[in-house]
Amino acid sequence: MPARASSTTKLLSGSSWHTPNMANHKKTHPAYRWPWPKVRARILERDLHQCQIQMAGCTQIATTVDHIVPVTQGGAWWDDANLRAACRHCNNQRIERKPTEAWKTAATHIVLVIGPPAAGKSTWVEMNARAGDLIVDYDRLAASMGGTPHTHGDQLHTVINAARNGILQTLRKGQAGCARAFIISANPDAENIFPHHQVQVIDPGQEQVKARAHAAGRPATFQRLIDDWYRARANAGTDEQQSRSW
Repeated sequence: MPARASSTTKLLSGSSWHTPNMANHKKTHPAYRWPWPKVRARILERDLHQCQIQMAGCTQIATTVDHIVPVTQGGAWWDDANLRAACRHCNNQRIERKPTEAWKTAATHIVLVIGPPAAGKSTWVEMNARAGDLIVDYDRLAASMGGTPHTHGDQLHTVINAARNGILQTLRKGQAGCARAFIISANPDAENIFPHHQVQVIDPGQEQVKARAHAAGRPATFQRLIDDWYRARANAGTDEQQSRSW
C-alpha cells in the first residue's frame, strides 16, 4: 500500500484563500512591459480615446486597452485587430465576465476524482496527495466548519457550497498557485461540470459500494444515491476508464 500522504495541504477555508491581484499581475507580467506602452498609446489614439465596449456605467473616456479575445483563450497580445480602447470601468467589468478558462494553461494540474458515494474517493486522494496539494472536498470543508460528515443540513450546506464554489472559481481563473489540485465529486456528470486535466474514476462496483456504505454507518439515503449514480452513468453511456497513475 502506498505511504499515506502528509496531512499538510493548502487550507480550504474561503476566508484565508488568497487570490492574486490582477493589477499587480499586470505590473509584473513581461507582456505588459515594453512595447506595451507604445501599443497602448497607439490603440487609444486610433480609437480617439473613446471606450469601444460601452457597457452599463461606461464613462466614455478610454484610458485602458482591452483584449477582445482574452490571451488565456488564444487571443494575440499585440495584434491591433484584437485590441480596443476601453474606459477603466468597462475593462474591469470585462475582466470579471470573461469565461474562466485560464485553468487550461495554468501551472496547476487538476485531477478530478469521481465515483459514487462511499466509493473511497477521499481515501484515494489522501493516499496520493503530497504536501502542498490543494484538495477540494465537500466533506472536508464541512468538517472544518463544524459539520458532521455526510449529514450537513440544509442551512450548513449553503455555507459549505459557497466556500467550495469560491475555491473552484479560483482554480478556474488559474490563480490557485499550487502545482496540483484534486477535486472530489460524486456528481455523475462531474466531467462536464468541473475543470480538469486528468480524471481518476474510483469505482469498486455497485454492490461493494453499497456494502461499504452500510458498514460505515452512512445514512440510509446513501443506498438510493449510489443507485442513482450508477443509473445516471449508465444512461449517459459513459465509457469509464481509469486514468493513468500519477
